[in-house]
Amino acid sequence: MKKLMYGILMSALVLTIAASVLGAETKMKPSASELKKMSTFLSNFTEQGFMVFDIEADGADEPLHLGAPDAVSDLIRFGIRHNYINNFKSRVAKCETKDCQYGSLVIDGKYVAESVKKYFDLDLKNQSAMEGDPPYFYDGKLYHFEGADGEATYYAQVKEVFKDGNVLRMTGELYNADDESERPAVFEATAKPYKFGGKETWAILSMNVIWND
Repeated sequence: MKKLMYGILMSALVLTIAASVLGAETKMKPSASELKKMSTFLSNFTEQGFMVFDIEADGADEPLHLGAPDAVSDLIRFGIRHNYINNFKSRVAKCETKDCQYGSLVIDGKYVAESVKKYFDLDLKNQSAMEGDPPYFYDGKLYHFEGADGEATYYAQVKEVFKDGNVLRMTGELYNADDESERPAVFEATAKPYKFGGKETWAILSMNVIWND
């Protein structure tokens, strides 16, 4: 009996090692509502033009590497733009300082940090990001900035989902928010299941958009 149990345990160990070496990715079968929720999650990045990034990129000076020297500035931009697009009436206000030299709009830094935590599971230290375009000035409580619109907005539609351990890999297409038939790119994104504010969601790990020729 002991030899049988030993043989079973050794077989299980071999299978576990083989799975870790060969990869244990499995294709999932999410419902239509789950696919829609995943698509909405990823669209929070694509609508801003966050198309290629990897928060665990080898050799990156910061935990987030978005192709810019200062990854923190990209996080700040994401947090501000996310609220500008999705929470304008409730979180964005008009600047009330003299001359408003850093822009006509303001947003409390706590909302910016909250959005970064929600979508990246990263803790942001609020600070000015003046080297980008547009610049964002932080006065110790509020970010001052200028709003900008006009560029085409692209949303993500998740078509297939795969799971490898605790990581989900989602693939699909981008489409123009004003014309869903316009689908100029495909994407692959990875994320980890994550609970924020008591709700089940995901934290992004990477995004890679490939535009059609």
